Amino acid sequence: MKWLFHFILSHSIFIAFCAAALSLQTLQLLSLPINEYLLAFIFFAALGGYNTYWILSSYSFNRHITFRSFLQKRSSSFLVLIAAITGMGLCLVHLQLFMYNLMIAALLLAVYSLPVTPFKRLHFMLQAGVLKTIILALTWTIITTMVPLQISILSMGHTALLIFISRFLFMLMLCIIFDKRDAAVDKLRGLQSLATEIKPVVLHYLIGLIFLVYIFISYFMLAHQVSMPQVIALIITGMVTIFVYINSLKKRGYFFYYFLVDGLMFLSALLTGLAGWVIHNT
Repeated sequence: MKWLFHFILSHSIFIAFCAAALSLQTLQLLSLPINEYLLAFIFFAALGGYNTYWILSSYSFNRHITFRSFLQKRSSSFLVLIAAITGMGLCLVHLQLFMYNLMIAALLLAVYSLPVTPFKRLHFMLQAGVLKTIILALTWTIITTMVPLQISILSMGHTALLIFISRFLFMLMLCIIFDKRDAAVDKLRGLQSLATEIKPVVLHYLIGLIFLVYIFISYFMLAHQVSMPQVIALIITGMVTIFVYINSLKKRGYFFYYFLVDGLMFLSALLTGLAGWVIHNT
């Protein structure tokens, strides 16, 4: 069973479930109907996007081996990518997607991936620094809010906009945790991120500020149709995220980041889902 758990984490299957869970959370917070095919599409899209990124990254930093050897080494990733593309295609048959959001998310993901491509002319993003971290958080926010809502950001109501801002701040905290872990390796590879550009003490203050704004936005949702139990669930998630950030200051292993840190997304959706269930059963 351990190998299966590792396979699920290493091939981004778990994080794809987290993307679908956050998308479901968006719909639940707004009391909107749930389209299973749309959630499945988001799952497969996240799965395909992440496996594409890891394949590009692996090839870019292992160009000393032959392409044939690389294909054999990453064969499982290619199989998962094919499965993801197939799944997206099957879901599309049952959907009429608002493509504008997907195009923006795909473009942002492509820009984020430029530093790990094997094409040196595209490596100007190596010096993007803070922008790189923000792009990833924004991509996740669009995929888990605007895509499930199937509307443009200009068409968002007050509640949806608050959820968008809250989700962005939450994802930014998670991205900072990962950036801090990768700071040493990123410096060696010439990559820049928020964690490589800002001193550790300043980074602590920054994530504290992001947390406080996240709490304020979450609390402000009370005035816009989101229930108290759901708001409490969002606040608890934020508090757990800060606790995880503090624990990440010590050296942590693979499962800490790819299960516990990524799992905060699933935790957030789970807590608000339970809060909604309590509301409807009392």
